[in-house]
Amino acid sequence: MYYFTYDPWIGKLLYLEDFYVTQAYRGLGIGAEMLKRLSQIAIRSQCNCMHFLVVVWNQASIDYYTRRGALDLSSEEGWHLFRFNREELMHMAKEA
Repeated sequence: MYYFTYDPWIGKLLYLEDFYVTQAYRGLGIGAEMLKRLSQIAIRSQCNCMHFLVVVWNQASIDYYTRRGALDLSSEEGWHLFRFNREELMHMAKEA
């Protein structure tokens, strides 16, 4: 599952929301083929990069992506992911 978004410093990018190959089909090149197709879509759509998240404890996925040249922005560029939950959104919405 993916969608396109825009970053003012980067430009158009493909955001990979979810990517998963079930255990029974791993090691058959399916993941590599999916990343190839996503890369083709990104290039055809004039995206400058692809962003995605990997949970910190999933070392196998981290290794998989870094072997293919992905940069871990939390260490390379110092970015942190933040979230406001609904409760905080409701509180901030009432502040004005």
